[in-house]
Amino acid sequence: MPHETAGDDVVDFRGTLEAAQRGDQEAFAVLWREFQPGLLRYLRIKASPVAEDLAADIWLRVVRSLPTFEGDECGFRGWLFTTARNRVTDWYRTGERRPDLIEHAHLVVLPASTSVEDEADERSATDTAIALIGELPPDQAEAVMLRVVAGMDVARVAEIMGRTPGSVRVLCHRGLRRLEQRLVASGAAPAPVDSVERREVVHA
Repeated sequence: MPHETAGDDVVDFRGTLEAAQRGDQEAFAVLWREFQPGLLRYLRIKASPVAEDLAADIWLRVVRSLPTFEGDECGFRGWLFTTARNRVTDWYRTGERRPDLIEHAHLVVLPASTSVEDEADERSATDTAIALIGELPPDQAEAVMLRVVAGMDVARVAEIMGRTPGSVRVLCHRGLRRLEQRLVASGAAPAPVDSVERREVVHA
C-alpha cells in the first residue's frame, strides 16, 4: 500500500487487510492492485512463459490463507513473494507446462485509476527494464528484482532467497554494476546508476 507521506491521503493497510480477511472483495482488490504489478515483474524474471498463470494461482493461494495471516505491510509483501518463489520452485520441479487453470471469478479486480496511455507508457518502460534485468545471472536478477523493483530491505530478501544478507548485498552490487555497464555501453539511459546510489541500494 502507499507509504505514509505528509499531506497525502494514507491508505490504511491494516484496515484494508482486516476487511479483506473478512471477505470484503473490494478490500482484496485494493491489495491486488497494489501488489500485482510487482509480483508479475518478479514472475516474468523467474518464469516468463507462465507468469500470468502463476500469478493467478499464487493469488488464489493467498486468498485461501489470508484469514490466518498476521503482520504488517512489509510482512505481507514478504509473504506474497515467498509464496511466489515456492510456487515457481514447484513449477520447475514438477515440469508443469502450464499451471492448473484458476477460477478467476475468485479474484475480483477493480478498474485501475491510470489512463490507457499512461499505462502503455509505463508498460513499455517496465518491459525494457525487465528485459535488461532478465539478462543477468538468475540469482543476481532475483536479488535486484526483490531489492529494487519490489522494494524490500536486504534482510527480507535474504529470508526469501534463503541466503545471508551479505550474499544478497553482493548479488545486488554485481547485478546493478552489470546493468550500469550495459546502459553506459548502449547509451540507453541518460542517468546510469552511480556508485553512491548503488551503495545505498546494496546496504540499505
